[in-house]
Amino acid sequence: MADRGTSTDKSVQADDDFEWADRSEYWLNYRPAKKGARKKFHYRQPLILCGHGIGVRVDHNTLLIRQGLTHYPQKIEQTRFFPGDANLPDRIIILDGSGGISFDALDWMSEQRIALVKLDWRGEITSIGGGAKYSANLKLAEFQRQAKTGKKSTELARWLIGEKILASAKTLREIIPISANQEIAISKLEKRYSEIRNSKKSLSINQILGIEGDCAAAYFRAWHGAPIKWSGIKRRPIPDNWLEIVPRNMFWRRKAQNARHPINAMLNYGYGILKIELRNQVIGAGLDPSIGIMHGNFRSDIPLVLDLMEPMRPAVDRAILAFALSNVFTPEDFTINQVGGCRINPQMAKQIVKQIDIFEYAASVVRQTLSVLRQ
Repeated sequence: MADRGTSTDKSVQADDDFEWADRSEYWLNYRPAKKGARKKFHYRQPLILCGHGIGVRVDHNTLLIRQGLTHYPQKIEQTRFFPGDANLPDRIIILDGSGGISFDALDWMSEQRIALVKLDWRGEITSIGGGAKYSANLKLAEFQRQAKTGKKSTELARWLIGEKILASAKTLREIIPISANQEIAISKLEKRYSEIRNSKKSLSINQILGIEGDCAAAYFRAWHGAPIKWSGIKRRPIPDNWLEIVPRNMFWRRKAQNARHPINAMLNYGYGILKIELRNQVIGAGLDPSIGIMHGNFRSDIPLVLDLMEPMRPAVDRAILAFALSNVFTPEDFTINQVGGCRINPQMAKQIVKQIDIFEYAASVVRQTLSVLRQ
């Protein structure tokens, strides 16, 4: 009986491996339908790497990059960049991958102004390298310090949270199916937006954040119950709460940063990419990311980036929810680790990251911040 059990276990494991490979290959070749007019704004695109055995090295004065492997069989892909190429990426993003990079490659990337950023499976930035040297503009940094303790702090906070409320309402209208919770949330958001933008009475930072918290609770509550499409779950079970979208604060351990639901796991990657983009924009503008307005240094060493992320989070939500609600998932797209964290198939993670198109939006948020600081 023991031998039969072992044989069955091996057979099940082999089936799981084949199904993992099938889903990895599916996401590797995934091409979403393009919507809308072609954008006129062009910028250097990031290069996204994942899997095991990633390699970044210099070969004959070119940057030779080997993509990691996520399943078997898989063709090894290599990309070669020459100095000054028009198609050079502005940054290389590694999604929970493993491998190696040479010191020569880091020097080459620094000369070509290519940043290297690594995200772990939680969507947290674990390391940053390469890119151009930078330092904050002393005059702008002084404006930031003055704004932090003056009236400009509340002006910036009202604008940032007001924009977040507007963007949240847009996400609910465009993505979340109509329901009582959706209608209640939109009504509340509109009322609170009017309060935060049109009220003549002065509001403190804490009062503004209180309004934001009230809106966020209604916003995430409106997500609850939206169905997620699955196949293959009779063969391999998934948690019952994965069948629909749940509020972001459910099944979530903030301290351990373990997403307990596929949507939360996707959002973590989306917010990680948003943080990278805004950090680049803030530094490029000469601002000091360590001087925040609403967030303090106890939460992060780049509180200004967290501040400017606020109005853009609903745009990331919109992209992630549109992706999640338009695809049919299988249990092989996700795994649950020993601490209950939901991890995403790395090839699918690459496709998720590609949905986050916020370069122009980030630039506009930074420009508006500069405009307020300089007044």
